[in-house]
Amino acid sequence: MPHLRHYFGIVLLLMLTISCSSDDDANTDEGENQNAKLIFGWFADDNCNGDCATIYKIDSSSVYRDIDSNSPEGDVFLGNFQEIPNINYQDFVVLLDELPSEIFNEPNGYLDCVDCTDALGGIYLEYQDDEVSHTWRIRNAQYPEYFANYRSLLLEKLATLNSL
Repeated sequence: MPHLRHYFGIVLLLMLTISCSSDDDANTDEGENQNAKLIFGWFADDNCNGDCATIYKIDSSSVYRDIDSNSPEGDVFLGNFQEIPNINYQDFVVLLDELPSEIFNEPNGYLDCVDCTDALGGIYLEYQDDEVSHTWRIRNAQYPEYFANYRSLLLEKLATLNSL
């Protein structure tokens, strides 16, 4: 009987070790945004003549800039993206990693502004991955409280990108 307890103990320990390492592997952040893309930037009001938008894209490995300066229209921005050379990707991946989960409960369109139009411009944000695609526009003075910290981060990263 002592051998049976010993055997049972080894099997139990082995099962716990395997299940713990499987859980740890499943919960790692590595690859979490592997197929995600974030398209973000600003667009000017309807009275703009010239470069009326600056839109960027970040994916699983690079940061890009739309070289045509077109304003985002519709639910998907089809920009002419060119990779930005000599940029530290790790400085910008935070935009994918820190996107508030609450935003995915928002419908496409303007955050916290039912009657808004593109007339006054604002921030453009589009998220895509293998399962979902969302597009939001954010006014400078109208956005949900949960978005405040991310908005500050986004504006900081946009300022950095615009200075390149």
